[in-house]
Amino acid sequence: MTFPPAQGRQLKIGVTFLAWLNIYQNLKQAIQDVIAPEMQQLRGDIKALSAETAAVRQELTLFQTVVNRQFDAIDKRFDALKDDIDKRFDTVDKRFDAAGDAVHTRFEAVDRRLDSIDKRIDGLAADWRVSLDVHERLAAIEARLEKR
Repeated sequence: MTFPPAQGRQLKIGVTFLAWLNIYQNLKQAIQDVIAPEMQQLRGDIKALSAETAAVRQELTLFQTVVNRQFDAIDKRFDALKDDIDKRFDTVDKRFDAAGDAVHTRFEAVDRRLDSIDKRIDGLAADWRVSLDVHERLAAIEARLEKR
């Protein structure tokens, strides 16, 4: 029995196709037997790492919250200390201002007294000149009287 050539070609293509299909099936089976379990294990490892990462993130968030609270408490303490120091410096400033005003008032009083003393000294200097003049005149008169 003779077959037409077109059918013979189909048979040849069918055998080649079946050979490739067999190789494909064997390769597919090898991948499923060897690689698929590894991929499943990697997926499980990835999920476990993802869970651990989420736990670490949660712990980090908690730690950050605790640290922020502590820094807020420290900030409040520093603010309270700053306010206390500011009040103390304000008190010291007021005392220095008051003392400065008192010293200024005293210096003005001393200046006035010194001015009056200067005037008195100037007056005494004028009186001194007059008294020297009088003394010289008296000495001259006494000298004339003694000559007589």
